Amino acid sequence: MVESETLETQLKTLQTHLQPSEILTPDSPEYISYSQTWASQKQLRPRLVVRPTSIETLSKVIAYLYTTPLDFAIYGHGFGSTSAKDVLVNTSAFDDFHFDRHSETVTIGAGQAWVDVYKKMEEHVPGYGIVGARTPSVGVAGTIVTGGISWLSNDHGCISDPANMLDAKVVKYDGSIVWASSEPELLWALRGGGGGFCVIVSVIIRVFPYPQDIWAGPILVPRGQLETVADGLTGFLSRDPDPRVTMFLYVMKKKLLASLGDIDSDMLVIHAYDANGEAHGRESFRWALDIPGAIDQTKVTTFVGVIELQDKVQTAKGTMKQTFVPLVLQDLPKETIINAINWFEDLEGIDESIADCTYLIFEVLCCRDPAGSNTTVAWPRFPGAKHILLLGPGCPADAGPEKERLVKELAMEIPSKVLGKDAPVSYLPNGYGEHLDPKLFWGSNVAKLQALRRKYDPKDRFKGSIKLES
Repeated sequence: MVESETLETQLKTLQTHLQPSEILTPDSPEYISYSQTWASQKQLRPRLVVRPTSIETLSKVIAYLYTTPLDFAIYGHGFGSTSAKDVLVNTSAFDDFHFDRHSETVTIGAGQAWVDVYKKMEEHVPGYGIVGARTPSVGVAGTIVTGGISWLSNDHGCISDPANMLDAKVVKYDGSIVWASSEPELLWALRGGGGGFCVIVSVIIRVFPYPQDIWAGPILVPRGQLETVADGLTGFLSRDPDPRVTMFLYVMKKKLLASLGDIDSDMLVIHAYDANGEAHGRESFRWALDIPGAIDQTKVTTFVGVIELQDKVQTAKGTMKQTFVPLVLQDLPKETIINAINWFEDLEGIDESIADCTYLIFEVLCCRDPAGSNTTVAWPRFPGAKHILLLGPGCPADAGPEKERLVKELAMEIPSKVLGKDAPVSYLPNGYGEHLDPKLFWGSNVAKLQALRRKYDPKDRFKGSIKLES
């Protein structure tokens, strides 16, 4: 009883630092939308969601929470499946935007979704591009601490690379507010270090002139043409495409295909992207457009238009228990393509509901080495990395523990099934799980990141991926 009373007292004290409009209880209309996780099994149903609207209030909230035993977590838009038992600190109110034409940079609130940033870019910075996430509804801060892959990454690197993310304003565990550049090791850690060092409030990101007429969109191909697609894709890569040309290959069942738009049958989806315009794009993807039965849904659009092609992704949030397996690859040979798709197809015989909730995405030409050297970023990346093979085994949100356990087992087997038993494995930071060796994500940077976690989160309260050194 005493512990319960203490908890209630602490929650009430926390609320004294906030305005009533900044506090959400489980009965509040916005509670679900401000606390929903992508993977339903990660949802802890916090007793309180707080949404500070000023950095001063956020500072007081963090400083107070850090002195209590309350379980808390920092939340942007939920795609990292962050949750907490007691208090969830929602940062989505930090949505400012300022363009400095002289320095060609934008200062943006780190709590907003990337689609909001792109729309502001189109309105206030016409003719410019920014290295930001490809999925519109994911948050700015979350992508930065996990490296950040963009439609522009083949040409300009990851979101968190020093050439792109120049600085970040943060709140530290004691409530102090600093620009991370004043503490260079902190800025380094934010560049893909998995989070858990502080709360990012705003970031300064470089922008640059960029084409506005982009040819992009889905090319739907019958599943029976898998061999043709694999041959076409390997041929496409062998021609060393222009840096402004990239693509996805989606392999998923009808249920998840609906999150990509008006796609109502089980087909392979080649999502083409060419910032050089329609004529160049049609030539680059002639191999796909000429596949028998291919359905061309591409168009010329702005960057906002490209992003909005995936604006339904958020409808799947919270509907499944899911595990991310984002493999970073130097090459994408035909054998890997076939192995991955065969692994996906075999799920039908294992469990139909798991097959319905599992996706496979080849993110082609979406990565490159950081400028300078791998020592400039916390996530060093697999040297020569070019592609991400993203697999997401899942099951319905209401599935029992046995099916959830099967999903985890399937996730563990993916590298050996797809790449081969002894193939080197490297992961994108957003796929980190405690069952995996952090060196598969951060390599030789693990020890330094552990030391920085100890410095910037001495009580291990921020729930970073990298655990404190013993």
